[in-house]
Amino acid sequence: MKSTGPFPAGIILHSYLGSAEMVPELAKLGAYFSFSGFLMSMKEQKAKQMLNVVPSDRILLETDAPDALPNKELGSLILVDRDNSKAEESCSQGENSASNAGNLVASTLPKEMLNHPANIRIVLNYVASLLDMTKEELAELSYQNAAHLFSYEASKVQSS
Repeated sequence: MKSTGPFPAGIILHSYLGSAEMVPELAKLGAYFSFSGFLMSMKEQKAKQMLNVVPSDRILLETDAPDALPNKELGSLILVDRDNSKAEESCSQGENSASNAGNLVASTLPKEMLNHPANIRIVLNYVASLLDMTKEELAELSYQNAAHLFSYEASKVQSS
């Protein structure tokens, strides 16, 4: 990235799981750090350490659906069956047609089950807890960062 950067318009590091030590240099190049359910696969202390060095104006949240199924709070996940013909009956909160997700961990879910964009609240809750922020503060912060990154001069979406 150093050889082609800096990136004044910004660049997204999708589902960032890199080290805390890399963050300052990447941020100087214009990087935004997007966090998904994969963050829950890191040791909590390591994730917290890394998150705490990310500049607040560079934090983004994502689900990476249909991938990156969060590894926490499985009983409250929204899951989608890969078989689209069963989508309505198998998209549910807390349980699915194959099994009770509340009794499973992500590694034992049927592989036909996919992540859902509505699980962004689980990513939000987890990241907020690691940053010692309220969910509302982090939601607003992430929204403003996304609006700033994705808006353009004539855009109707502007950050404040």
